[in-house]
Amino acid sequence: MSKKKIERKQRQNIIIDMNDFIIKYAATMLGENKTNLAQQIYEAGKDDVKGLDKLFNDAGYGRKEQYENIAEGYVCNFYHVMPDQTKPEVDRLTKEAMNYLGSHADEFNRWREE
Repeated sequence: MSKKKIERKQRQNIIIDMNDFIIKYAATMLGENKTNLAQQIYEAGKDDVKGLDKLFNDAGYGRKEQYENIAEGYVCNFYHVMPDQTKPEVDRLTKEAMNYLGSHADEFNRWREE
C-alpha cells in the first residue's frame, strides 16, 4: 500500500476517534439524553473550533483535551515531528474532523445511541 493511501486511512481513523471522543465528552457535559449531539457540536465548531468552548462552557478543556491534543498526537507520531512544529497541520486536521462530523452527524448520533 502506498504511503499516501496509508496516510489517508490513518487520517480517517484519527478523525473518527477525535469525533467519537468529543461526542462522549459532549454527552457528559450536555447530558446523555440530548439528541443530535453531533449536529450541536458541528454547529458550534464549524466556523471556528473554539466555538466548542462556549458550547461546553469549560474554558477550552474539551476542545483542547478531546480534540486538538488527539490531532497533535497523531501529527507528531505520523510525521515524526515535535509538538511545537504541529500547529498548522493540527489546525487542518481539526477543521477536517469538524467537517467530517458535520457530514456524518447522523451516523455519529446513531453510533452513540447503540
